[in-house]
Amino acid sequence: MHTVFSHIIQKRFSQVNEDVATDALAYILESSESACNGMMKLLRGLVPELPALRFKTQQTEGAIRPDMWGFADNQPRVFVENKFWAGLTDNQPVSYLKQLAAYPQPTVLLVIAPAAREQTLWRELKQRLTTGDVVTSDRSSAAGIPASLDTRLGPVLAITSWTSVLSMLEHECVDDPTSRGDLVQLRALCDVADSNAFSPISRDELSNQRLPAFMLELGSVLQDAIDKAVARHVLNLKGTMPQASPERIGRYSYFERSDAVENRPGAWIGVHFRLWKKHGATPFWAVFHDTAWEQARTARQAIEPWASREGVLTATDDDGSFVIALDIPAQEEKSCVVDAIVERLDGMCRALAGQATVQQSGVSDA
Repeated sequence: MHTVFSHIIQKRFSQVNEDVATDALAYILESSESACNGMMKLLRGLVPELPALRFKTQQTEGAIRPDMWGFADNQPRVFVENKFWAGLTDNQPVSYLKQLAAYPQPTVLLVIAPAAREQTLWRELKQRLTTGDVVTSDRSSAAGIPASLDTRLGPVLAITSWTSVLSMLEHECVDDPTSRGDLVQLRALCDVADSNAFSPISRDELSNQRLPAFMLELGSVLQDAIDKAVARHVLNLKGTMPQASPERIGRYSYFERSDAVENRPGAWIGVHFRLWKKHGATPFWAVFHDTAWEQARTARQAIEPWASREGVLTATDDDGSFVIALDIPAQEEKSCVVDAIVERLDGMCRALAGQATVQQSGVSDA
């Protein structure tokens, strides 16, 4: 659904979708008692003890700046972080949780994201808690909130979708036509921001030379990682070719495995823009298509147990291919990034070699 509001935002201000949506949501919560009641029902479904809140946007506390704050008697109780497709900042979520821990409890950090991004964003949030040594425990699900955690720090971390939030508010505003109209406008903006619709390119984007420099850096990292993987006998490029399309840049290769096993599985390895956008984890991916050469089913059977143990993201793509995220560290030198990719490929190679041994044993026993 498109409206005048969503059309203008996408045409003129598409780079600030999250800020506009945050301001719109805060306005609706401030101007409509019914909408505010709907937001409180969503939050109290998670933490029943929360007091009545009033919401403000873009308040700053030290080094953090949550999108929206929920106050009770001038004391912050809730941070709301609104996302579409932007990544997490360095402070999210650990610094936000530590700041909330300093206020009267209970407190909540609620992340609102597109429904299509809930699982991948939740995975990244949990990884950051682990890296930050924040001890957590699972909570039971709540209406409209598919995932939440208690933290040893005190605050609750939870995630929900724009669809769930707006549905809750619309239900409460059934007898409030003005607020319903405002929510229709906000939903239209969220729908457009969540879609794959073309966003007009700004002049800043056209003149931003950091973007092509970044893409060239990714290509350099990929080439160095493949060269190093070949030198370590993880990959073999014999008979394979580079391959690029509008959605990906990389090359085909196959993994070194037991010489006694024929038809070693091949894979495409490279920067995959669509998978990067869809899952958010990393620009680098390995893809096994469901063909006789790439052997997606064999690769999945061998790699998934290893990936589960190591916390590696795997998925089945829309075309049935088996995809594996090649995670890289942030804020590290190029050599560390290259090594991280090679180590991930080496882990996959070892997993495939183990599967090859099993297959070979099965043939011999027969």
